[in-house]
Order: sequence, then structure tokens, then C-alpha cells
Amino acid sequence: MSRYSRTSERELRERVQDTVVDRVSDAARHDATHDCIDSCLCHNPTNKRIAELVVQFSDHSTRTDAVYVLQCKPRQVSQRVAREELQLQHESRWVERAQAADRLVYVGMSVDLPNRLKQHARASGSGANFTQMFPAARLLSVQWFHSKSLAYRAEEITAEVLREQIDDDSIYIAQPG
Repeated sequence: MSRYSRTSERELRERVQDTVVDRVSDAARHDATHDCIDSCLCHNPTNKRIAELVVQFSDHSTRTDAVYVLQCKPRQVSQRVAREELQLQHESRWVERAQAADRLVYVGMSVDLPNRLKQHARASGSGANFTQMFPAARLLSVQWFHSKSLAYRAEEITAEVLREQIDDDSIYIAQPG
């Protein structure tokens, strides 16, 4: 690994620790329903509403690749129902681990954040398996990047740092891939 790669990863980790960890920790301490309708994704996920939520995290740059963190709604379903709903071939342990948690956090990456959030909010077939099973409730954080490759690496690092820093079995942190 080159010196540049190590520096970039270290900088990404610091960036996540400086911004994302506090936002997610704060959200975990508050009842998710206290700000539902004002800042949630579950009520009326229109283009305008989602754009308003994204603007809260804007850094006024031209960067378009985003790493985002969602809080999702808990839901209890059997493995059979999960497999049917998600059209999975085999049992998925992540479903059981997520159902055992009090709080659910999803980390994702997108080059078109408003559209991706709309997919998650509508829990349609185009959203992630996780948010189809556990619907998106609110947007907790967005980080912006200049390239898709950097954003993909930041997505992994964001999930890793959150798991390390929020050492709480009552919070399940999901990340695709």
C-alpha cells in the first residue's frame, strides 16, 4: 500500500470520527419518533421533501458522490418471510442480528443521493435489501466526495468506524458489500 493510500484512509477515518460518529450517537440517545414528520423519510417522501433533507448536509461544493447514514425502523419477521420478501435463496443471519437490536443504522453510497433516498424511503425493489426489510426512518449524516472510488472506500470506513466507536449491542450497523 502506498503512503498516499494510508494517508487517505487515515484522513477518511478522522473525517468520520469528527462528524458522523457524533451524529449517529446523538440519534441513538433520542427517541426516533420525537422528530418524525419534521425530519423523517417515512412520511411523504416526495422529491421536494428529500431535497430539503439533503440540503441540511450540503457542503456547497460540486461533489456528487455521497456516503450517507440512515436510521431504519425495527421490524420483526421470520426467516421464511424475510427470504420470501427479499427473494433470497438461503437464510440470512443479518436479519436475525438486526431484529435483536433496538436501533438500526444503514450506511450507503450513491452518486445520486436524492434518488437513492427516495428508493430507500419507498422500500421498493430498487432499494437495498436492508431497507426493504427495515424501512428508512431518517437521514443522520451525509459526507460528500469527489470520486466514486473514494466514496466506496469511505462507505466501508464509515461502517467500520461506527462499529468500533459505537460499541453497543443494541445498535446494528449495516453496510452493503
